[in-house]
Amino acid sequence: MAKASGSGQRNTPISDSPVDRVLAAMIVGIIIISVLSIILYMIGTAGGWLTGGAAYSIWAIFFVGLPIAVILMVVVTIRIAIRRRRENEQR
Repeated sequence: MAKASGSGQRNTPISDSPVDRVLAAMIVGIIIISVLSIILYMIGTAGGWLTGGAAYSIWAIFFVGLPIAVILMVVVTIRIAIRRRRENEQR
């Protein structure tokens, strides 16, 4: 159970929206797929069974996925900052 601090502030949690949860799940999924693709690329090229167009396709997943994940992280951070500011203004 959360206790109120001595400075008079309430310890109420910041409400999270379903959109933020979906964006967070997308970020985690994209990062996992990107990391798995680079691991697959390294193992496949070292083993010699991943060559040509397949190798470049796997490599492209890594180079497209991580920037998208970073952009989504920035979007979620901005959304949370805006929501916290609005909640603080309402108090």
